[in-house]
Amino acid sequence: MTSSSGPLIQIFPSVNSMPLVNTKPGAWVCDLGSAEISDQPYTGGIFVKDHLAEDLDSESFPVNEWKYILEGEWHMVQNGKKLIAKPGDVVFVPKGAAFLSLKNPFKAFFVTNRGGVDHKPYTRAKL
Repeated sequence: MTSSSGPLIQIFPSVNSMPLVNTKPGAWVCDLGSAEISDQPYTGGIFVKDHLAEDLDSESFPVNEWKYILEGEWHMVQNGKKLIAKPGDVVFVPKGAAFLSLKNPFKAFFVTNRGGVDHKPYTRAKL
């Protein structure tokens, strides 16, 4: 993969220990980021990369995407730097980011700015 000066991936480690702001009685928030997107709806769900996965080279990631790592570790390489997201970390991958996603298995909750997709099952899978 070639070096790029495009959008950079951000990892927010251990979000459960980040300070929260008390906005109302009993309500707390820690905003990690936002994106101005009006032309596509957001989609959220569970993403699983298992032991059969291969490295995936993204020259220009097609959407803005947030992932909250639940299990395993997501190993990536961007601009020659290895990035590792662990359970409890939140990752923001901006649209246009160029990176290599390594084949390490992991499970994450994701939110992305694309409409719903009618995924066709490759094989019957369990989460």
